[in-house]
Amino acid sequence: MSKQNRPQYFVSTDSIGFLGSPKQFLYLWQEYFDNKTLDGVEAIAFKPLSRLDKLITTLKNNNIPILSFHGKTGGENKLNFSGRIIMTIVNFFIYNAAFLLKNFPKIEFLSHTPYFEKKSIEEIILKNNPKKIWIENHLYGKQGVEEAIKQINIYRKNGIDASGMLDIFHYIAHSVDTLQTNWSNLVLELESFILLEDQNGKQFFNGIHFPIGSRLDDSLPIDNMTDQMLKLFAQKIIPNIERVVFENQQENLGLFFSTDKMLSEQKTRNIRIIERLKKTEIII
Repeated sequence: MSKQNRPQYFVSTDSIGFLGSPKQFLYLWQEYFDNKTLDGVEAIAFKPLSRLDKLITTLKNNNIPILSFHGKTGGENKLNFSGRIIMTIVNFFIYNAAFLLKNFPKIEFLSHTPYFEKKSIEEIILKNNPKKIWIENHLYGKQGVEEAIKQINIYRKNGIDASGMLDIFHYIAHSVDTLQTNWSNLVLELESFILLEDQNGKQFFNGIHFPIGSRLDDSLPIDNMTDQMLKLFAQKIIPNIERVVFENQQENLGLFFSTDKMLSEQKTRNIRIIERLKKTEIII
């Protein structure tokens, strides 16, 4: 694939947790924007507004654009017990769709399928006609993808620019234990969903979440994946999408905040992983 046809590469602000600062984000990622490895940010829209404005302004002043917000996920009741507790807490601190679309109409909006399924949210989306919405598969496996496709169809038929964001971990989560032997089949399944089109010939999924974090209950086990596995993914998936978002949730307390030592360790880990992703052409 030529550089002209490369997808956009984003990184999420989840790497600094919801108590992290813009300065910490710059420490981790600025060099990758300076050398054009990364193109934009998917920011988790944490309250309060003063904090969110500071993040936007700081990154803008460093020529780093926030192009998409990750809103509330919804669907907490569909998760396991620990996931339900964590996401209930996290979602409490995230702004809702009405607030974000009113105050930041030029920034794209992403959420999970259960959130978009709510009639109240559908009414808000149709009323505000946002720049673009991204609908992420929530449940594990094919069911999550099929539910996302249903919502994409609904919003597109109502004139909304809606695309799917296929979270790779959400799809393969039930197969983590057999990943080494089943990866080829999983990649072919992912490719088939990526290439699937609506009745107007438009792909349902134009982006992927590629989670590389150390919190392994919501991230790919990247250190246990071979270069051959990553190269296969690059060959089958990367040429067919417009956007790759690297999520980077940190384990334990890193989900909420990071000490200087934790940030230093994460930066070292990030460098190693980003170099592997370049070597295997997931990043081109």
